[in-house]
Amino acid sequence: MSKHSILYLASVLLGVAMSLPALAMAAPRARVSGGNYDLVQYVNPFSGTAKDGDEFPGATMPFGMIQWSPDTGPHRRLGGYNYADSIIYGFSVDHLSGAGCYYGGDFAFSPLLGTGEIVTPVKRTAFPEPFSHSNETAHPGYYAVKLNNGITVQLTATTRTGFGRFIFPDHGTPTIAINAGSNILNNFRKFTLESSVTIDPAARSISGAATGGHFCGTLYDTRTIYFYAVFNRPFASYGTWGDSKLMKNDINGEGHNSGAYVTFNAAKGHTVLAKVGISYVSVANARQNLEAENAVSRFSSRAFDIAVRTAGRIWNSWLRRVTVSGGTLADKRTFYSMVYHTLLGPTICSDVNGQYPGSDGKVHTMPHGHLMYSDFSGWDIYRSEAQWLAMIAPRHSGDMAQSLLLDYEQGGTFPRWPVPNMDSGVMMGDPAAAIIADYYAFGARNFEVEKAFNGLMRAATDTSVYAPLSHTYERDALGDYLKLGYVPENQKGGYGNVSMTLEYGAADFALSRMAKSLGHSADAALLLKHSQKWQNLYNPETGFIQMKRRDGSWAPDFSDSVLSYDHDQAYVEGTASQYLWAVPWNEKGLAEKMGGIKIAAKRLDKFFTRLNAGTNSIYCYLGNEPCLETPWIYDFFGMPYKTQDVVRRAMTKLYSYKPLGYPGNDDLGEMSSWYVFSALGMYPELPGSDIFVLGSPLFRKAVLHLHGGNVTIIGRGAGENAPYVHSLTLNGKKWNKTWFRFTEIAHGGSLVFNVGATPDTHWASAPADVAPSYR
Repeated sequence: MSKHSILYLASVLLGVAMSLPALAMAAPRARVSGGNYDLVQYVNPFSGTAKDGDEFPGATMPFGMIQWSPDTGPHRRLGGYNYADSIIYGFSVDHLSGAGCYYGGDFAFSPLLGTGEIVTPVKRTAFPEPFSHSNETAHPGYYAVKLNNGITVQLTATTRTGFGRFIFPDHGTPTIAINAGSNILNNFRKFTLESSVTIDPAARSISGAATGGHFCGTLYDTRTIYFYAVFNRPFASYGTWGDSKLMKNDINGEGHNSGAYVTFNAAKGHTVLAKVGISYVSVANARQNLEAENAVSRFSSRAFDIAVRTAGRIWNSWLRRVTVSGGTLADKRTFYSMVYHTLLGPTICSDVNGQYPGSDGKVHTMPHGHLMYSDFSGWDIYRSEAQWLAMIAPRHSGDMAQSLLLDYEQGGTFPRWPVPNMDSGVMMGDPAAAIIADYYAFGARNFEVEKAFNGLMRAATDTSVYAPLSHTYERDALGDYLKLGYVPENQKGGYGNVSMTLEYGAADFALSRMAKSLGHSADAALLLKHSQKWQNLYNPETGFIQMKRRDGSWAPDFSDSVLSYDHDQAYVEGTASQYLWAVPWNEKGLAEKMGGIKIAAKRLDKFFTRLNAGTNSIYCYLGNEPCLETPWIYDFFGMPYKTQDVVRRAMTKLYSYKPLGYPGNDDLGEMSSWYVFSALGMYPELPGSDIFVLGSPLFRKAVLHLHGGNVTIIGRGAGENAPYVHSLTLNGKKWNKTWFRFTEIAHGGSLVFNVGATPDTHWASAPADVAPSYR
């Protein structure tokens, strides 16, 4: 983190409707000295909260365990919040950043004007309160809203705890209810939650637990989350509920729907302060987290203001790992809103004492100085988010890699989509292989590298790798993949057999790069050979990668605009047209099968007629991961000016700092990292490799403050309407290639682009200058 002594300046968020909401109550302010260091002012946490971005706007910290954020309605929202809503049910402590699935929403705090609203059974929607965006604001580490009933809620956070200030109007009885049954999946479809609460009036505290989980509707990933909350004022009255029973003056409640309420003497003030710690191990650990990070001895409005400023300083130090200048204010806002969202996952799941719930169902302890992480959106983040984090935060990324290794050692498999204590098994492929290889390629070293590689190599070649608690195989269809050379129609386990073959190929290629770096040449050769199995599904008659039956025949009724045909799902969240290009490690080989680069490029041109066409389309869908690498393919064809054009159009048309600022689910930073790399003029196209393919910079100057040294990116003539590269120097030398390696800038360096508004069809167009393909 930065060691600059930079005081935090709370931002005054500007904009119009569907831009930055007005302030509900001004956050604590302080002067900033010494230049353009206050980057939190450019972040809009509301970016991506509308439509299907599924972001949350609440208070959290980089990779924070707690996300204290509002839950809106009237409908269930995947991220808990949607900008189109006008009702808040409460402010719960755990959310996922753009995951695209229901999860979390536990222990919702609901400020009330008396106990009259508490009517059993108390469900997650029990306390609806209208609000207006004109009375709402957020910036990194802070959220505030004035509800229509006159109550103002202000929230801030540390890594594992939250600090809230609730300001009540001069009428009614100040009341706060904590709903232990507020999990978004509670009583939804086949899922129910078990919860309990305990009030300790002498300690002015409420504690409890909730057992749930079931990310994306899965059956086996149950987990228990615990909380310990303490208030600055004694309780005037209190009570609990459990399912259909309301118990005044009782201190215990339990059931599928349980919770507690406390009231305060209005004659002694209208402001109530609350602090809450959470843990995935125990109430005792939640309390210890609170005492370590948010001491109860510092319990005043002044302490709250200091906590907000501290959160801002920490966020500022993270945002300053990349600084940009020479662009529009809107572009700067978008850029830092995206950088912010790249830092919301994976999330820390170990407590201050190092304890965490292992994937074997037991409590384990991390070594001092290391953190356990969970919430890896595996199928998504191996494409660019993992590389971004390894580049700007190699130490943290090393702990992330070690976390995945520990999941394997304790649970049996490297997880696909782990939540605290278990792999949910959501999505497909073997993304942990690519994620760990990405971390390694971009600088993470502080994990057991050889042990991780050996485990991943076993998982890529041994069909018995299985996690008994989560009921997941590492590679569901590995036997067929190895024996037949592809995953066939109606395969045992998994879904999307064509996509599965391609995802296994991506994992194998990524792992082959790691093997080569470690000197395991035989393993590298074997894995690279396996990564070419996609060719067994390329049909020269149609020009697509498509589904085969077990006997080797093509499945009938193929269409390039559907996900499923012949009674089976061939593709996951995409079509044959969108998955055709999903072999970034061998685009030259793909082009040859199509009939040559000119033919392949013409097909790409048509593909980009639409940039965000959605699933069931023959056109590009940049709102989802299978298409994220496609704009960069022209770099392999000697046509980088077309990459520069498509990437810039996608950036300006599909992204912004506004609530509608995302083309699809952010998936814990993946879409955000795509934008960030694109704005810097480079992209880590090949999984597990340190190769960057080139676009063009959006800003006239950007500086990456890396562990090994600063990297300066100059864009002479850069701007939204000037995407075309005319020349480039890398570390002071003329550079005519469409790619370079991260190792060339890992210890500091420079890229100087000369760009303009007209395409240069000659720059980096020679066959010797194109990005490499691997066979």
